[in-house]
Order: sequence, then structure tokens, then C-alpha cells
Amino acid sequence: MKNRKEAKPVTKERILKTIGLAYRAGLITSGFDSIEMAIHSGAVELLILAKDGSEKQIAKLRRIAEQEDTNASDFATAEELGKAIGKPSRIAIAILDEGMARKLQDQIEVLSKQEESAKEAE
Repeated sequence: MKNRKEAKPVTKERILKTIGLAYRAGLITSGFDSIEMAIHSGAVELLILAKDGSEKQIAKLRRIAEQEDTNASDFATAEELGKAIGKPSRIAIAILDEGMARKLQDQIEVLSKQEESAKEAE
């Protein structure tokens, strides 16, 4: 009899699947204007920015997030973010639920540390 589930390793695919589930549960908004309004209204718990998004738009969203004291993380490509939520490429998505935001931010940080360790080992 198992008392505990083994923790699954954090992978980019796992995070993208979690983002997809969150979108289907209505915990995510996407699209530049929708995200901008949500940040200003204080509804955004975490802003996820594509690593390959338009520098101008990413900079504007990052600046707004900083002004509104909203956490932001860089993760995946615009194509991967869009695919995760069943949409065309997205330069950013906004997580509206605190618990989901915390979970995703933790997973993104773990993956980032794993990637840094792998680069250092090379």
C-alpha cells in the first residue's frame, strides 16, 4: 500500500499541460488587451511571458506588471503557450487564480533551475 505518490518530475510539457487545464477551468486570460486590462484591475496573479515574444509588447506588459506589483515569469515560446490553450501563438498569458499561479510559478522556477544545472554540467 502506497502512502504517498511519488513526485512527478517537472518538465516543460507538464507545465504546458497544467496551463491547458487552467485555461479550460477559466483561470487564464490571453490576448494583449485582455491581459493589460486584467493587470490594471488587479485580477492577475501571475503573468507568463513567451521567451520569443515581441520585445516591444513584452516590455510594455512587463512594465505594467511591475507598476501593478504583479509577478511575471518567462516561459516557453509564443507558439507553445498558444498551443497549450488551443489558440494561435500567444506572447503572454495571465493566470487569474492565486493557487494555480503559485503552482505554475513554482514549477517554472524548478524547471529553470534544472536547465541552469544542466548547462553548468556541460
